[in-house]
Amino acid sequence: MIISNANSIRLNQNTGTLPDMEDAMRSWFQPMIFTRVQKTVKNSLVVETKTDISFSGVWQPFTAQQLKQMPEGQREWKWFTVHAQIGLSLKPDEIVIYLGNSYRVMEKLDYEIYGYNEYHLVEDYTTATPLITENTQDQLTTEDGEVIVT
Repeated sequence: MIISNANSIRLNQNTGTLPDMEDAMRSWFQPMIFTRVQKTVKNSLVVETKTDISFSGVWQPFTAQQLKQMPEGQREWKWFTVHAQIGLSLKPDEIVIYLGNSYRVMEKLDYEIYGYNEYHLVEDYTTATPLITENTQDQLTTEDGEVIVT
């Protein structure tokens, strides 16, 4: 049996400085559902399609220290961190709905080699839900449920 310790490993051979956190994160995570909002143009109208995404993760508000590091005008915004299993794939500038509120993905921190990803989201004050959505029969409908003939 060969005993290996840190002095026998060169610095450039170290694959990472953090352990694989997947098992620890799995016990911390809870089931969550985001609704991804995708906007497309159909028949000269902006149409919004919503898709539910189920995953395991943890939702946390930014700490006071994290908020102090934000530019002054952004400190009053509602910022959140989501630690999520690797299966969740969000991109910056995407809109998701969680518990009835819209949030914009601002940053993705890729920690896949450690078993999770981290996302920074901000409550999306600028994106009002469009009045037109697409229903399951591929019909365009208004907020009131009226079918738009195109």
